[in-house]
Amino acid sequence: MIGVHERQARAPCPAGKSRRVAQLIAALAVVVAVVPTSFAQPAEVAYNTFLDPNNATDPRAVAQTKMIAEFERQNPNIKVRVVVDPTGANGARTLRTHADSPDVVRATSFQMPEYVATGALLQLDDLVKRDKVDESDWLLPPAGGMVNGHVYGLQQDYRIPILIYRKHLLEEAKVTPPRTWADLCETGAKLSKNNVVGYAIPLGTTGGIGGAQAFGELHLSTLLAAPDGKYFGADNKTIAFSKESFVRGAQVIKDQFLKCKSTPMASLQYGFNEVHDGLRAGTIAMATFGLYRYRTIQAQGAGDDLAWAPPPGFTSDERETVYGFQLTINNFSKQKEAAWQFVKFMTSPAAEAIAAQGGEVVARASAYKDPYFSSPQGRDQRAWADLVKARGRQVNYSIIQSTFHQIVADAFQRMILRNTTPEEAYQEVVTKYNEALAKAK
Repeated sequence: MIGVHERQARAPCPAGKSRRVAQLIAALAVVVAVVPTSFAQPAEVAYNTFLDPNNATDPRAVAQTKMIAEFERQNPNIKVRVVVDPTGANGARTLRTHADSPDVVRATSFQMPEYVATGALLQLDDLVKRDKVDESDWLLPPAGGMVNGHVYGLQQDYRIPILIYRKHLLEEAKVTPPRTWADLCETGAKLSKNNVVGYAIPLGTTGGIGGAQAFGELHLSTLLAAPDGKYFGADNKTIAFSKESFVRGAQVIKDQFLKCKSTPMASLQYGFNEVHDGLRAGTIAMATFGLYRYRTIQAQGAGDDLAWAPPPGFTSDERETVYGFQLTINNFSKQKEAAWQFVKFMTSPAAEAIAAQGGEVVARASAYKDPYFSSPQGRDQRAWADLVKARGRQVNYSIIQSTFHQIVADAFQRMILRNTTPEEAYQEVVTKYNEALAKAK
């Protein structure tokens, strides 16, 4: 015998009611398509970063661990496995070979064009729109970090070079932090005595992701892009800086070694590691260096004797190239939705407030409302954020940026050691860069 409910179910629906049911089903389908559904089962996200969770002496690594713990608390079905990649070689290899793990790769601004060119980064434009990520809540417009007009990563921090110095050495020499290259020529010479390096310029290769990264990151992108901000073209291949900018930049670096005597020849081999250690130990008086290392140098021995100022330039208010790290998603990942939730959290204002405790100038503008920024250390970072907004600019990079850094550093070393001209260095750089670019195509 057929029950009442079954008879009702079999009865034909009026046309109007049938249409309303169809519309409801369609609406539900849209909701299902938009709302993440990948967390019913546990997921693991492999996160490629140079920050080692076991390094308790690096405040940045400690902050990263806190951020990941908070993400896992809020997302109990997603676990994060940190893949420590000090040089960035693992992340680069993963993307070039189209491997499916790690899922999230932390990439510098100047790595982005190269990584995009591999076809292995997921475009995030639709996800940003879907989840209504606030595109106005950043220190600098997000468009500056796009490649080919698309979003491939969310900015985690901004970095602008600062002059880091040891206070007692400048006080003993009765000098103040130089504001221009002309000031530096005089100040650096007064500090270069008793086995102290007046002003270190890292032209070597230690630390970083490869090539002469310290020189490229801290000096080259600002020197060559001055005064018009042109570095590489929109195709991320063509040299956009002028010969005049190159010659002017090469001459001022050469002068620090040969004319001003503010920088010793040993600095030709310095990289991140040597400058870091020298500032920590007080054997280097000054260097244009990474603000993200300031806290660590303090903690490792420099203490209250460490101070900072805006970096010297051709003018005292010269624009500086801003760079930083973006979090990107592997296009071949099997955990794209979980990876996106991780990237979105790690670049959120709440997570950025935690990251700031590691000494970073975080990218989210609203993060600076956190009470931490009222502390003495937080006030430094707020001042750096103000420097980013006042003097910072973003530039286009090459798809072989690390190779370019090394080509220029090699040419500068030869120019200084052989006392040749900046014009000769320029010709060497252009020739070798075009040769390297042809091989990369």
